[in-house]
Amino acid sequence: MFTVTKTPFGEYTAYVLADSEAGTTATVVPEKGGMVVSMTKNGEEYSWLRHPNFELPERPRCGVPVCFPVCGPTPEEGNEFEGGHYPMVVHGILHTTPWEYAGQNTQDGASVTVTVTDNDESRKSYPYSFRVTVTYTLKGNVLRFAQKYENTGDKAMPFSFGFHPYFSISAVDNLVWDLTAESVRDADTGALTPFTGVDFPYDPDQTTRHYAGVKSPMSFTDKGNGHHVTVRFDEHFTNAVLWQQGAEKFVCMEPWNGYPGSMRGTHEVLDAGKSLEAAFEVEI
Repeated sequence: MFTVTKTPFGEYTAYVLADSEAGTTATVVPEKGGMVVSMTKNGEEYSWLRHPNFELPERPRCGVPVCFPVCGPTPEEGNEFEGGHYPMVVHGILHTTPWEYAGQNTQDGASVTVTVTDNDESRKSYPYSFRVTVTYTLKGNVLRFAQKYENTGDKAMPFSFGFHPYFSISAVDNLVWDLTAESVRDADTGALTPFTGVDFPYDPDQTTRHYAGVKSPMSFTDKGNGHHVTVRFDEHFTNAVLWQQGAEKFVCMEPWNGYPGSMRGTHEVLDAGKSLEAAFEVEI
């Protein structure tokens, strides 16, 4: 049986998607960047929330933030749009913007749709008119993220997109990876070296790996808690990032359409009135 339940989540309103037969749930909070904040199976949490970061208005560094119109940090002088330089926080503008609830369905899975449009604040960093819509659908052990990016303005719109899922783990050393890529990308210089396997050791500060030419799916198995997580994605996602911070009990396995600084290189461009649809899914 599929259900969608509206419920308080701290100071926010959440929508809990549930598949009672599979014993799975996914929780979406539109007001908090339109993002997923929980995924459970048989009561076990697979997602990860950082407190008090989640409760504060700052950039969420937990759950599943949406990256748009960039992935990663912006150059110090800002992105160049329409001949001007615009400052932008890391991973773009949508993860700190309240989204709106736009409907739900329980016919073929438990789903909720959320949407966000440009506003006065977003145009300070990104001078374009847009609408982004995501429909989250839980069915069995799989949560699907169906996306639609629309250029609602009168000029061509450059952008990249991606997601930043945080998964709960026992320890980095307990993870066994299954990931295939063409290259490893240096996060600072953009230089590419051949991919020879996942090298993701524990670091007391943080560990980051950027990959290009990534093949779907990518997954990890946690030998400590028994969790197995798989991320599948369509042809729009050609990059990926693995990230972990010190002794925190999470790892990020992130499908990206762009890469740091991609506004200076390869990125999507939508003509006025056009749209792009993409999808990825998480299986727990």
